[in-house]
Amino acid sequence: MGEVPHYLMIKREIVRLIRTGKLLPNVSLPGRWKLTEQYGCSWATVNRAIQELILEGELYAEKGRGTFVNPAAAERAELPRTLSVLLCSFNESVYDSVLKMIEGIREAAGTFGIPVDFANVQDPGRFINLDHRIIITPGLSDYPELTKAALRGDRFIVLGSEFRESGGRWVSSDTREGTRKAVGQLLAAGHRRILLFGLQRGLPNYEQKARGYEDALHEYGLETDQEWIVYRPEYATDVEGLFGCWMREHPGCSAVFAADYTSGLAVLGWAMKIGIHIPTELSLFVMGEVDSSPYLVMPPNSIVQPFAEMGKQAVRMLFGEDDVQWVLLPCRLIDRHSVMPPPECRSGPSTFAGGKVAAAGDSVSGRSLT
Repeated sequence: MGEVPHYLMIKREIVRLIRTGKLLPNVSLPGRWKLTEQYGCSWATVNRAIQELILEGELYAEKGRGTFVNPAAAERAELPRTLSVLLCSFNESVYDSVLKMIEGIREAAGTFGIPVDFANVQDPGRFINLDHRIIITPGLSDYPELTKAALRGDRFIVLGSEFRESGGRWVSSDTREGTRKAVGQLLAAGHRRILLFGLQRGLPNYEQKARGYEDALHEYGLETDQEWIVYRPEYATDVEGLFGCWMREHPGCSAVFAADYTSGLAVLGWAMKIGIHIPTELSLFVMGEVDSSPYLVMPPNSIVQPFAEMGKQAVRMLFGEDDVQWVLLPCRLIDRHSVMPPPECRSGPSTFAGGKVAAAGDSVSGRSLT
């Protein structure tokens, strides 16, 4: 989404004041010239915002007296006493991401004077009434119940997944495009044997990463080999062993795109243990990061999702300030020099330690390679 026009920002601010009771029914607004000083804009910009709010029934005008808050608009804009948030996934791999979303939700809800509570994900009746709720990171298995709720008219926002079903409203980040750019950088550096590691089944956000990976390969005229798309177990303790097992069987791999931060840490831990140097012997890109990323021995290139802003956007949509069906926010690329051309594309003798990988005695208790 592009930059929000100034007149629309003024409209949203006036609506917010009405919704939060700071502008009461039949109370007059300041004059237009006063509003131009308040918002730092032209008279025409203020006038457009006011005229549109009159047409939409938020305000009414009386000739010679001014512009006032419409009592009917204030009544139908009554907000819930509490914003309820349903966490569909709050495991160790998404812990940091969800916390940032919650921070954004709390901050935005605070501007409306509304506290936030959290629904029990184990509650069997959690989908009975979703009105005025935010649903964080639902899985594909949750979609049928969400679709029913949307069809019966419940007003809710799905956060962290692209809920493109009938009547669905959602906020997510463009992980498909972020992945495409990251893998594209690896391809531009000369890599052709690139592993997509750490996808999780049943989570739409991860499937978007797989599509972005395929998009990048196709742009370079390459076919997707499903053997090079590796799903991972849930527990972080099992991820490093799985990665080491796969690398032992594919010593030609020269670059990895880790689908989340847990997977990225597993790659870094494995490389350190067996003496693989990043990026001279293995290039790495990671989707996501935590605050300690810049302080790692080898800080990886990262694609960062705007989790806090996603949470704020969901609140604005839920309370009617942003009258849109969905919002897809761009990811940010952080280049920390963990990508180099593969050894065969550099001058001088090859340094890729394929022998180290083949000889490493990594063990894995469970595998999920496809």
